[in-house]
Amino acid sequence: MTKHRLSLVFIAAALLAAFAASAQARSNISCESREYRYNRCETDTDGYARLLSQQSQAPCIRGQTWGYDDRGVWVDKGCAGEFEVGGGSRYDRPQSYPEPRSYPEPRSYQEPRPRY
Repeated sequence: MTKHRLSLVFIAAALLAAFAASAQARSNISCESREYRYNRCETDTDGYARLLSQQSQAPCIRGQTWGYDDRGVWVDKGCAGEFEVGGGSRYDRPQSYPEPRSYPEPRSYQEPRPRY
């Protein structure tokens, strides 16, 4: 193999190993808000968490009834779910929770007035 091809193979192998290590560092936890109260489930999130499945009738809405920080996942107002945590990267980290946007009402089409 030429040096150029060998370099590309080495880089590809390094990237694959880094991705695999990141994916392996993730784990799943269950967390629930009992009696509609706030609850924190301590775990190392490594800057990443996502809801895998909701296990409650109460809605699980990120930033409202569940969220996470470096200490773990929190739930509130009856939310219960299975969460994937860990193995985050700087691209997974939330910058902020956006505020709900209000969109203007669509303009209604006015029928042209008949000319007599």
